[in-house]
Amino acid sequence: MQPPKPWTKTTEPSSYDQIYKFLEHSLNECLSFIDEIENEYYQDTSTSVNIKPKLQTARRPQSVNTLIAWSGPLNELRNARLLSDIRNGKTARDLLTEARTGNFGDSISDECVNLLKSILDKTNDQLHSKMPLLANKIAECMNLMEQYFLSFYDIDNIQEVVQKRRNDRPPDEYVETAYTYEKARWTHIFQVNKSIKILSEMQQRAEDTRGIVMSSLSKECQELAVRCDCTSLSYIFALPECYIEARRAIQALRTWLSEDSKYTSFIQTSLKVLDEKFADEKKNFEFAKAHLSHVEHRADSFHIQLKKAEQENELNAKKLEELEERLDTKERDYLSKRLTSEVYEDQLKKMLQAAEESDTVDNHLSIERFQQEIKQFARELPKLKAQMETIKGRIAFFKQRKEELAAMRTEHKRLAQEAQVALEERILRENEFNRVASCRDVIRNIYRCRSTNDLPQKIFYSLPIRSRRSGEADNDDLSKAIRLVAKNIGRDWTRLYWQLPFHPARGQEEISKDIEYIDDKYHRGDVHQAQATDSLNKWRRFHTRAVLDDLIRALRKVRRPDIVQTIERRILKPKISINDIHEDVDPRKKEIEDLNRKLNHLFDKIKTGAITTHDTYSYSTIGIAPLRPVRKHRTLATH
Repeated sequence: MQPPKPWTKTTEPSSYDQIYKFLEHSLNECLSFIDEIENEYYQDTSTSVNIKPKLQTARRPQSVNTLIAWSGPLNELRNARLLSDIRNGKTARDLLTEARTGNFGDSISDECVNLLKSILDKTNDQLHSKMPLLANKIAECMNLMEQYFLSFYDIDNIQEVVQKRRNDRPPDEYVETAYTYEKARWTHIFQVNKSIKILSEMQQRAEDTRGIVMSSLSKECQELAVRCDCTSLSYIFALPECYIEARRAIQALRTWLSEDSKYTSFIQTSLKVLDEKFADEKKNFEFAKAHLSHVEHRADSFHIQLKKAEQENELNAKKLEELEERLDTKERDYLSKRLTSEVYEDQLKKMLQAAEESDTVDNHLSIERFQQEIKQFARELPKLKAQMETIKGRIAFFKQRKEELAAMRTEHKRLAQEAQVALEERILRENEFNRVASCRDVIRNIYRCRSTNDLPQKIFYSLPIRSRRSGEADNDDLSKAIRLVAKNIGRDWTRLYWQLPFHPARGQEEISKDIEYIDDKYHRGDVHQAQATDSLNKWRRFHTRAVLDDLIRALRKVRRPDIVQTIERRILKPKISINDIHEDVDPRKKEIEDLNRKLNHLFDKIKTGAITTHDTYSYSTIGIAPLRPVRKHRTLATH
């Protein structure tokens, strides 16, 4: 099997691995190019004028050794002209002109002049020819990554957030992976654009009147200038600044490349965590709903009981007043009769003593009357006391019910508070469940979009990206038909591919490249079936309105009715119209109906008395025929 051809950005990518390898190779080329032109700037410039650092060590970078070697001659040349700084190309050219005219005399060596001229030539050459190429190469890599490396997550005002012109709102912790990648993605774009802008504008800055100001350079360049005693030689840092910014841009792109290669796996991990969290929160939410329903049911039931108790208490309050009045009356009556009884008893004792002294009839009558009254009191007082005890018991019962009502009211308040707490808990659980469900939907949609096999192809052809939903299987009629066609089409798959419609439309050159690519891809096994399957799947991906009728029409155009018939026989369900439905008629149905009609006619005659004898009938196809009479009914004679 031949190795796959390397991918170029002008052709359709088959996977993200191809894009990753292409970008990695391009970024390595950019780094090699930067190393090459940097070495050319430092080493070739020094070699051309035979300047070598006096204390060159392997521990220090080449740039430090070279700039230390340049600082002496260049500062000598600057001091001869009494300049505070060499900031632009015009100043350097003026110094060279004065050196050629001999204004400096013998105080300046040719070595200093040649060094400045070599630096000026290298700077102009690289700023005009090399840096635009490097900036374009980095921009192409960034544009390619911006096109294919998508997070499928939107952040409001992300550009202003990245540029720190707007405060960053913290994301939900469950979508932090997508948020972090999207923010990092825009941060890398902003950083690379900033570096590309510096590379593009350096040529103009080097020739402006203001020139290159040391304070406007990067921190690395400023530290390098201080270290090499070149703080007054800003112009020679035009190219080093470009090298630093280019490497910074490439490092940002490499970081972005690494983050994108891990993004899908991180999203998958987040989705697993969210699935577990979703199940837990759903369980908690269902438990909170059940608990709230239970508490509300208890509170409602208790509320009904409380209402009944309050109604009962209203009636009991009136009865209690009546009972208290009756008790007061009974107590007064009881007290009155008891005191009267005691007085009568004392009086009876006195009368009995008096009767012993003088026994008269009047005394006997009085004694008997008092004795009767005392006996009457003795009978009435226990009854009154029992009635009082009964009334007191009723009063105590009503008071107890009143206390129970107060306790029920307290319990009702407690149940109402418990129901309120349960309601708040249910609302919290519902909000948390909805939050997790929303984040889960976002992460799931991102994972579905990122995990589709044809995502690079859809991005390449600017097709709509739709995530495949769970349960969406390749078992529809079109998928079945594609499998049947791939199995039976054979070598005609190329002719079929030419006849298939595409929306958006694809040109003849693109279709030809598709066929050539698929033809070169397979070399072993059932080649034609694999090629047909690949081509039909590609057609289905790129034809956004693909239906089974499109495939059938294309098969008819390439004169393959056998496959069309197979599709119709195995996949398409025959449409049976109502007119084509014929009911099976029983051949004996008419005979049975005639027989039933004749039997009904016979029963009608028997019922009306038209038949007066019991005759035996034989049934035939002709009708009913009597055989012989058995008995004749006679009317009874009346006597």
